[in-house]
Amino acid sequence: MVEASDQGLTLKEISKNALKKLQEQMRDDSAELVEANKRLKQQVAERERAELINHTLFRISSAVNTTKNLSDLYISIHRILGEVMNLSNFFIAIYHKDVSKILFPYFVDTNDPVLKSYDPFRTDKSLTGEVITSGKPVFHGEETLRKRATANRIIGTAPKVWLGVPLKIEGEVIGVMATQCYENPHQFGPIDLEILTSVSDQVALAIERKRNEQALIASERRYRNIIESIEEGYFEIDCEGHLTLVNRAMSEMLGYSETELLAMRSADYQDEEARREIREIFQEVLESKQPGEARELEINKENGETKFAETVLTAIRDDKGQLLGFRGIARDVTHRKQEETARRELEEQLQQSQRLESLGTLAGGVAHDFNNLLMGIQGRTSLMLAQLPEDHPDHAQLTSIEECLSSAADLTGRLLGFAQGGKYEVLPIDLNALVEKCISMFGRTRKEVSVNSLLSADLNSVEAAANQMEQVLINLLVNSAQAMPDGGFIEVSTSNVELDSGMAQLYELSPGPYVCMKVSDTGHGMDQATMAKIFDPFFTTKPVGCGTGLGLAMVYGIIRNHSGTISVVSEKDCGTTFTVLLPVTTRKVIYKTEPVEEVIYGSGTVLLVDDEPVIIEVGKKILESIGYTVLTAQSGLDAIALYSQNKNDIQAVIMDMIMPNMSGGELFDRLKRIDPEARILLCSGYSIEGQAQEILDKGCKGFIQKPFSVSQLSTRLREAIGDVAGVRENEHII
Repeated sequence: MVEASDQGLTLKEISKNALKKLQEQMRDDSAELVEANKRLKQQVAERERAELINHTLFRISSAVNTTKNLSDLYISIHRILGEVMNLSNFFIAIYHKDVSKILFPYFVDTNDPVLKSYDPFRTDKSLTGEVITSGKPVFHGEETLRKRATANRIIGTAPKVWLGVPLKIEGEVIGVMATQCYENPHQFGPIDLEILTSVSDQVALAIERKRNEQALIASERRYRNIIESIEEGYFEIDCEGHLTLVNRAMSEMLGYSETELLAMRSADYQDEEARREIREIFQEVLESKQPGEARELEINKENGETKFAETVLTAIRDDKGQLLGFRGIARDVTHRKQEETARRELEEQLQQSQRLESLGTLAGGVAHDFNNLLMGIQGRTSLMLAQLPEDHPDHAQLTSIEECLSSAADLTGRLLGFAQGGKYEVLPIDLNALVEKCISMFGRTRKEVSVNSLLSADLNSVEAAANQMEQVLINLLVNSAQAMPDGGFIEVSTSNVELDSGMAQLYELSPGPYVCMKVSDTGHGMDQATMAKIFDPFFTTKPVGCGTGLGLAMVYGIIRNHSGTISVVSEKDCGTTFTVLLPVTTRKVIYKTEPVEEVIYGSGTVLLVDDEPVIIEVGKKILESIGYTVLTAQSGLDAIALYSQNKNDIQAVIMDMIMPNMSGGELFDRLKRIDPEARILLCSGYSIEGQAQEILDKGCKGFIQKPFSVSQLSTRLREAIGDVAGVRENEHII
């Protein structure tokens, strides 16, 4: 019994001890669990705080891109941090070390008025200055702040708690971010200081980035204002030829918007020659390391207009001297270029006009003398034909001679057409009708060429010699056809134009209304060198023996003698356009049918005056052959003497215009003084223009051009005498 009892006590004690140990173990385990839970909560809090800080840092960094300026950035920083901690009072200070000055660009406070600056700051009185000087976070509680306030070492109202952190860039303090509370001394704790400290670098970086961004924007704005104030075009271009900056003047010069230009390469608005020149300028600038010399470039605008710019380039390099591109100034010299071109053209026109005037005078004299010779041949041929029957063996030969004389007379007509003053009888004509007539004639001979007319329905009239205008148009049509040996297209157009003073000066004409006639072809065109000579006498691009070179010279002379102008525009392989301008007349066009030539016989006495013996001899025989009695004089004085003695018998005087000692004009005046009713017919190897027209305007009865046929002389003479009705009023040939 005793042993059992002893054994039972032992078990009991054992149970108590085990229970005690179990309880102790449970207490230890509980304490560990509490501690572990505490650590876990701390870790969770730290993790949440770290995530919160990371999120805050991200939002602050993003705020740099989403805010327009520094003021907006400060507001965003305050709002972002205010979601993490109570920031009823918050400011950001910026430190300017070079002037020992603190600015407060952002200041929100419930007690104190807005603080703008602290200049110069003192660390013994400024909590902000203390942070700047120490370069470390500052956290002051109520007791410390009360002591500072008592010692007058706080600016403004003393808070219950104050904490501030430095804002640093590369270890240099640029400012301070701080908060404070006036009511609760426990408003902020170490965690708040940790949060502000953790985000301070990001805030400093955000502020610095925004400051640089704004400084860059301000600099670019100033830069833009400067380049926009430049009257010349300004541009910057990278090494690949892309424009990176242009001013308004450059955009206007090129005819593209700034946006369009920045999306283009310079090659898009320059031809190959301009691109070659710009490459040369680039190379010149790179080799010399100096601004290039001013060079003239051709620029093609979007609307097809060509501009000319004088450009100076310099290189753009980075801090290491690496080439970034080029910048340049471009001055629009198009107007100057146009003036130079116009002046050069006027000088060339003047030189050509003077050259042609001299040659024209020579050609007129040659034509006059040649016509006198032709008159001798023509007269004798006509007399011989009149005496021979048609079946005579020599009749055909003489007829052939007359045909050759007609060709020769046509040649002298061309010379007179080229010569100054080489204009025949001038009357109002309908140019449209003349164009249609010439196209019809030409079309029958050159069927491989298609000729179209585009004629103005209300075309004004012009004063011209109809046969000479026909020569002009036929020559131009032939010239165009010869430029299209394989066939092509010609268009003849007419229109009314009004020349202002500027255009009139360019064409050496008087301002006013003109009729414009254009002859355009699709031929092989001409180069500049050929165009400069096409109106020169005897210039031809045809092989030797295939052209006289008088065609276009004659055209030029006729148009100039009609107070008009002719110009040409051509390009190799792109066709040619001749433009004729003739002054408008207010006189009405009158029409008549060309009479059939026939010999009209007469009677009475005619005084024939000419200094050429051959003309006297032949003329006398022709006049006698058609029934007249002839008195002859080889000078003005002889003519006056004969007329004075026989004025009652003389029915008409046929006189030459050009004679030695006394001109035709003077002789006419003196004959009219002797007999105001004297009927005088003017005869000349020159044309009707100039002195002849002056005599006609004084009351001369008519004009006949040497060489003339028997029928022509008989008709003109009868008209002068008055026995044959002349041209009825309101009738004329077109």
